[in-house]
Order: sequence, then structure tokens, then C-alpha cells
Amino acid sequence: MRFAPIANVLFVALVAGNGPSMAQEAVDRELFSYGMELYLENCAVCHGENGDGKGPLASGFAPRPRDFTTGVFKFKSSEPGVFPAQTDLFDTILHGVEGSYGSMMPRFEHLDIEDLIALTEVIRVAAGTPSYGDLVVAPPRPEPADLTRGAALYGELGCADCHGETGDGRGVLSTELTDAEGLKILPADFRTGQFKGGSDPEEIWMRLYTGMEGTPMPSFARNASGEDLWALVEYVLTFSDDGS
Repeated sequence: MRFAPIANVLFVALVAGNGPSMAQEAVDRELFSYGMELYLENCAVCHGENGDGKGPLASGFAPRPRDFTTGVFKFKSSEPGVFPAQTDLFDTILHGVEGSYGSMMPRFEHLDIEDLIALTEVIRVAAGTPSYGDLVVAPPRPEPADLTRGAALYGELGCADCHGETGDGRGVLSTELTDAEGLKILPADFRTGQFKGGSDPEEIWMRLYTGMEGTPMPSFARNASGEDLWALVEYVLTFSDDGS
């Protein structure tokens, strides 16, 4: 569901109650109203007043700003196919998105907790989903690292096809990849040690588990155990010599 332009402040849908309106989705209207003020001030220039990713500056970015109305989000820690947890949206806004090809979204560290919570509510309503997803908890990181198993999985799961045998992002399929909108997308260069969605080992594990929806990066939740995914994380980290 798309939310109406700001000219319809709090939007006709918010008070009309026709069908699955925002009145039903925005549990706290005061919080939502405050979030919309913040959204228009900080986010609409890229993500658009309607949350459709078509703000005035959107065309200058690759990949394009997120279209919230689709309900598809790359960086999350909920089960594959499930809407992000509120903390996922919170963290993305707070810390921004920085990958091996540079920063795609700035940090909003000047916002306080109430601001961030209000903005996550605007995004949830824009996506037309009634609730946030539940967090997946990664299993403990095994010691010692099983690099032999990780190297085998890197080949078996097709990682090298996109990310390259040396993790340089230049696999045989790397030049053919597009996102859900048909726009060209580049695989991460693991040698930089920078990963979209976070560079901590636990965050890399989560990207392998959940995938990155809307991109060619799949979820491996059904293809490998949690322990296997940790072995793969350890191997991926060797490309940047960062196993911390």
C-alpha cells in the first residue's frame, strides 16, 4: 500500500477507515505523524514523498534508493521472506549502508531513539505490513574456524560465480547481474572488508542466512546449517585478512 502525498496530511486513508487503511496500520497516530515530519525532512529527497524510491535525487544513485512500498528489504535479521524486525530498520537508518563500492546511504546519527522509532513506523506503514518480523538469532561462532569446510562451501554454493575465486567481485556472472528492477548490480568485493548490511562476522552470517531480497544474493538458510554458514563466513573473511 502506498501512502498518500503530504498534501493530504495524515492522509485521507488515515482517518477514512476504508478497507485495510493506514488508520488500522498506524497503531500510534501521533508517532506516525511525527515520523512523517522527519521522513519528509530527511528521507523523501531520495526515497520519495510516497516512499516509492523516486525522490528528486534517486536517479543519481546505483543501486537506487529503496522502494518501501514493495515491502522488500535487503538488510534484515528476520526469516527469509518475512518483513524486517524493527531493529533492522532502526539500525539501517542509524548506521547507513556502506559496502565495498562505497557508501550508498548516509548515517543519521543525529537522530535520537524516538526519531528513529517514528521513522521505522512510517516505513512499516508504507510497506503495508501489519507487523515487524521476529529476529533470527545466529548460533554461537565455532572455534576453531573450519576454513576447509568454508572453502568447500564457497564453491558448492556458487559464491565464486559472482564474487570470484579470490573474492574480488569479478566472478563469471558478475557482469550479468541485475536487481529486481532490472538495474545492474555489482557483487561485493570481499577484499575490502566492507560489507553492505554490516561487516561484523555476525552480520555477515545473517546476510548468508537471510539473503538480500530484491538482489541476486540468495538465502542459504535451506542449503546449509548454521555451523556451515559460520565456516563460510570464516572463509570469506580470509579474503580481507580480517577474521576478528
